[in-house]
Amino acid sequence: MSAVIDLKPFFQKWEKLRLWYNLVLLVVLLISHVPRMGHEFFAPMSLLIWLVGAVIANICFLAGALAEGYLSWLGVRSRLMMPLLFAWGVLISIPLVVYYFPFARLYPGGA
Repeated sequence: MSAVIDLKPFFQKWEKLRLWYNLVLLVVLLISHVPRMGHEFFAPMSLLIWLVGAVIANICFLAGALAEGYLSWLGVRSRLMMPLLFAWGVLISIPLVVYYFPFARLYPGGA
């Protein structure tokens, strides 16, 4: 087992999934928040809150590539690793998007 692993190939593979990750979370955000918030969903403060949430979600997205790289370094290699990690990451992210709503209400002009 090599002590050094090049993570670049893992990040390059994962970047192809980022658009799908963001689209899934955008659909979840719209379905879970627009009915409750109505036009307030598009208020400037709400949009800023969604933007912050999107940045945080995309930082968390990096965990998939890191996990796959680490598992590869440990010798755990499978063609199913990336799809499984991606599916788990999306499933973990969905409730975070849905329950991000109460945080939006903490700010004036937010939800």
